[in-house]
Amino acid sequence: MKCELCHKADAETAIRRGEGDDADELYVCNACAKSERQRRQKKSLRTRKVSGLPPDMSMSVTEISGDGNGDGPPPIISAIMDAFHDMVSDIEKAEKSAKSKKEPKMHDFPSSRVDAAYRIGGRLHLEALHLIGEMDAVKRAIRALGMELAGVNADGVSDAGHVYALRYSGTAERAKRIVSALLREERNARVRLFEEMPRVFGDSLCRALAVMKNCRLLSPGECFDLLSPLRLAAKEGMLDGITTDEIEKLLLATDLSNSEDRLEQEERDRVDAERADEMNSLFEDVVLNERAEEKFL
Repeated sequence: MKCELCHKADAETAIRRGEGDDADELYVCNACAKSERQRRQKKSLRTRKVSGLPPDMSMSVTEISGDGNGDGPPPIISAIMDAFHDMVSDIEKAEKSAKSKKEPKMHDFPSSRVDAAYRIGGRLHLEALHLIGEMDAVKRAIRALGMELAGVNADGVSDAGHVYALRYSGTAERAKRIVSALLREERNARVRLFEEMPRVFGDSLCRALAVMKNCRLLSPGECFDLLSPLRLAAKEGMLDGITTDEIEKLLLATDLSNSEDRLEQEERDRVDAERADEMNSLFEDVVLNERAEEKFL
């Protein structure tokens, strides 16, 4: 029997070509089997869309670059504290409260009312502030005001997805002003990230895509964390092969309760492997589109 691909050499082994119910079993020579395996590996590693190439050829990203002319970081602390006029009084009250050792009663700000572009579920989505390196400064400013940005720690990932719930003491109106200032700075950070720091964003995006395409084990916390920059890219219309709604559904469906910690290691590895296979399949054909290439490549 001759090879079903090259039709020249004798068939020596069997391979599967295609996915799911459409997959076919072909009997091929060793040379064609090796070529098909390499083709599949190249496809799984591909993160950028390439047009104008001959059939069965692909290209992967090995370097991204930006103009490197970004300005210094914005004055995050000042911007947040300038959002209201009684800043000095609030800080003094927070200091007195700490000295008295009496913990103030804390409330959770209802983030569900925040603009959907800046939240995931009931938490604020501050990925851009993290990527430009200002998240620690923001947290210090919030603590100085007697409030807290409570992140999510899941499966060993600290502040997974960089989503936060604001916990505050005092009036709801004061907390509302703080949230408004936070969202203004996150909006400015996203603009700066796309316009002045494309290499930083491109690096985060391509790393996330590469892991989603090729991971063999994937915990819920890591999955949620990787989806976070992909959500920003999808909202900016920079991805082909997946929509913002699809990414947001994945984020909302992710269990961040650390419930899998109760599983035996063998069972947990099995669940993580199934999750990895699902993401491999879902992101196999997700690539940067032309708009993203103009920014990052």
